[in-house]
Order: sequence, then C-alpha cells, then structure tokens
Amino acid sequence: MKQHVTLPQKKHLTTFSFISLLILTLFVSHPTFSQTKNENNSKSITKERTIKGIVSDETDVLLGVNIVQEGTVNGTTTNEKGEFTFPKKLNVGDVLLFSYIGYETQKVEIKEDTSFITVKLTLDDVTMIGTLDTGKPYKSKRKD
Repeated sequence: MKQHVTLPQKKHLTTFSFISLLILTLFVSHPTFSQTKNENNSKSITKERTIKGIVSDETDVLLGVNIVQEGTVNGTTTNEKGEFTFPKKLNVGDVLLFSYIGYETQKVEIKEDTSFITVKLTLDDVTMIGTLDTGKPYKSKRKD
C-alpha cells in the first residue's frame, strides 16, 4: 500500500529536516564538547604553594600586619613574632598586599621560587594640611 504525500505534508517534512539538521550542527560544533587539552590549567595547579614569611620594620617585627591577596578577600595577619602563613595556596603571578597603620603598603608578587617572604615595611609620611590656630581662646556659643 502506497501512501501519497500531499504538498502541505511535504513542506512540514522539509521544515522539520532543516531544523533537525540545524540543531545537530549546533550541538556537534559547540566548544563544550571539544576534547582539547588545556596545558596552562594543568601547569598552574602544580605551581600552587603555601607561602610563609616574616614582616618587620627598621627596628623590630610587627604584630597584626594585614596580608591580603590582591583582588580577593583571602588574607591573614602576622603573629607576635611577625610571622605569617597564608591560608590559601597561591600561584605564580599572584600578588600579596602588606598593610599596617602608619606604614606604606607593599606589594609582593609570587614567583616560581617563592615559598618564604621577608618584608620590611617603611614608615609612611603623614602630613597635615594647614595648621591649628592655637592663639584663640576657647569661646562658648552659649548665651548666659
């Protein structure tokens, strides 16, 4: 028994074939299905390391220095001996920011051979704009 295909059925069949072919092409060429090897990702995983160090100024070690990974909220502070161990493993190229009140903030970039950092913070010059007028006696605005 032969089945006769009429013109409207043929049009639907052609449209369905075109849409199926289009969807198949999109799925086959989508980049998430590719099988490329990402060498940069595998290299960065092997270069992660724990960073330790000590922070001081010209005379002594500093307690409570903030150490933060640049661009993140990952950080730690120094102990009473000025020592720290960063809580996250870091990659080559990551930057640590060392900040302490009254001292200049320093940046240290992690290199391939970095595992221990010795940082010496320098005093920050604080200048006041203007001077205080101490020649005037205190005057109350209250009326008696």
